[in-house]
Amino acid sequence: MKKSLLALAALTAFAGVASAQSSVTLYGRVDLSVNKGIGTDAKSLSNGSGSRLGLRGTEDLGGGLSALFNIEHRFNADTGADSTGNVRFWNGRSLVGLRGGFGQVVFGREYTTSFLGTQLWADPWGWDTIANQAGITGLGGIAKVRNDSSVTYNIAAGGFSFGIQTAEATDAINTFASKPLNFNVGYAGGPLRASFGYEKTGREGAADEKMWSAAVSYDLGFMKPGFYYGRGDALNGAEHKGWMITATAPLGAGEFRASYGNLKANDTSVSKRLALGCHYSMSKRTTLYVDFANDSEAANNKSGYDVGIKHNF
Repeated sequence: MKKSLLALAALTAFAGVASAQSSVTLYGRVDLSVNKGIGTDAKSLSNGSGSRLGLRGTEDLGGGLSALFNIEHRFNADTGADSTGNVRFWNGRSLVGLRGGFGQVVFGREYTTSFLGTQLWADPWGWDTIANQAGITGLGGIAKVRNDSSVTYNIAAGGFSFGIQTAEATDAINTFASKPLNFNVGYAGGPLRASFGYEKTGREGAADEKMWSAAVSYDLGFMKPGFYYGRGDALNGAEHKGWMITATAPLGAGEFRASYGNLKANDTSVSKRLALGCHYSMSKRTTLYVDFANDSEAANNKSGYDVGIKHNF
C-alpha cells in the first residue's frame, strides 16, 4: 500500500512538473463604437479595432528551447460575422515555431516585420479606431500587414531588434509575381525608440510594389513626441511619400493622443489627416475612448468621430 501511495505521489508530482512546463492561453477582444467615418454622413455601430478570439501557447523543450503556437480569429462584434468574408477562419494569426537563444522562428500566417516593427507602433492608435493613420504609415495601401505561408525570424538583444520574413509567392489563396520579403531593424533603450523597415510585397504591375519607412519617438515623461517618414512604389507606378508627427501624453488614468500626417502620390497630396483622441483606462482590461479625425483632402464629409468601449480578456 505504501509503495502504491509513493508511486501515485511521484506520478502526480511528475505530471505537475510537466504541466508547468507548457501553457495555453485563451485571449480576445471585443470593441464597439458609435462612429461616423470620413467621407460619409452615416452613423453606425461598428468595430473600433479588430475584435478577436485567439489561443496561444508555449512548451518548454529544455535547454533553453521552447515551442510556441498562436491561432487568432477576427470577427465583427456588432454582428458576430467573420471579418474577412469567410476566406479564412484564423485570419489574425496562424503559426507555429521555436524560440531559444538563437531568437525565434515561426511558420504560417504572420504579421510582416516592417508592419510590427515600424508602421504599427509609429501610429499612436496602432491602426485602430476612426483616428488611425494607416493610410499614412501604410503609404496608401502599399503595406501588406500580414503574409500567408511565411517564414519569420526575430531576435532581440541589448535594446536592438532585428526581424526578417519571406513567404511563398503562390499558395491556396495567393498568387504573387515573386516571393514577398520584408525586414525591420529597431532600437528601444530608455526613453528612445527608433526603427527602420523595408518591404517588397511580391505584387508587380507598372512597378514592383515596395516601400521603406522609419520612425522615432522620445519619452519626455509628461509627453512623448514622435516622427514617421516613408517612401514607396505603388503598383500603378506612382511614387508614394508619407510623413507624420505624433504626440501622446498621460492624462490621469487615460492618455491624450494627437497626430498629423500627409500622404502624396507623385508629389500630389492625397491625404492631410489630423487626429485627436482620449483613451481612458477604467481597468487593465477595459478602455473608454473618444476620437476625432479630419482629412482636408477628402472630397466631402471631411471629419469623422467615434465613441466606444474596448474590453480585452
